[in-house]
Amino acid sequence: MKNKIINLLREHPEMYHSGESISTTLGVSRTAIWKHIKALKLEGYAIESVTNRGYRLLEEPRILNQRNVESLQQAYDFIEFTLYLESVDSTNYEAKRQALNHSKQGLIVAGEQTNGKGRLGRTWASQANAGLWTSLLLRPNIEPESASKVTLTAATAMAEALTALTGLEIGIKWPNDLVVNGKKVCGILTEMSAELNHVHYIILGTGVNISQIDFPEDLKNKATSLKLEGANVLAIEVLKMFLDRFSHYYHLFVEGEMAEIIAHHKKHSVTLGKEVIIETLGEKRQALALDIDLNGNLIIENRQKEKETVFSGEVSVRGINGYI
Repeated sequence: MKNKIINLLREHPEMYHSGESISTTLGVSRTAIWKHIKALKLEGYAIESVTNRGYRLLEEPRILNQRNVESLQQAYDFIEFTLYLESVDSTNYEAKRQALNHSKQGLIVAGEQTNGKGRLGRTWASQANAGLWTSLLLRPNIEPESASKVTLTAATAMAEALTALTGLEIGIKWPNDLVVNGKKVCGILTEMSAELNHVHYIILGTGVNISQIDFPEDLKNKATSLKLEGANVLAIEVLKMFLDRFSHYYHLFVEGEMAEIIAHHKKHSVTLGKEVIIETLGEKRQALALDIDLNGNLIIENRQKEKETVFSGEVSVRGINGYI
């Protein structure tokens, strides 16, 4: 019932809704409406109550919860369901479970991950209420070989979102990490289920370090958070800004128009022009990162001065003297 009330107030936030009109619309007593309004206020909703006029929604809670996440569904055609969990093993794991249960696209957000994962089997530290841990379950009508481009699409959207919110200079480490002052602040993990010529679904997992101040010993020289870099933002703000930017770039991705996305990557790349370590199945070699093509692949020059194309799903790219 609280969801129905808050949705009713959201529809016309400039208007007052009388207790009588709400009770008539929802088929419950005015006393029940008053009790639910009181509970919503305790949850952080700023609801103005004026005698003889009714209720008006002034502001929603600036925290992550199911209602706040649910409110985002109406704005984006690629979100058909939402799920908020206080704790989960991994939002990507949960997205896979949801993918098996129905054919919809959706957004999964968690307060913490107990078994967060990164690329190539790495773990991802996901402290409770210290970051944005989220996955999108997507079902784009694309060829399977194009799926990896969604990683660059998400990186562009998140880089723009974080820059807009914090004013920090956000760099992109090809293909899936965002960095500030040489340390990772965001990682993106893309997984896919497909047949030869058909994508069943893509899971786009995103982790943003927002307010952590402590990291495991092996990550202290590689990872940072927005708070450590001097920016104070909330996870709900990051989520909303990311989805706003992602909506634009995702439709370009689905239509096969990658030029704008690739241009952004190249402009903000911390990889291009540098000597890097290319690691493939345990084999490491040094190369010069030259360019990113319109398919999102990295163009390198090997030690024999020959150009090669490196596909994002096959390698780990590291700097010669450190993370980047």
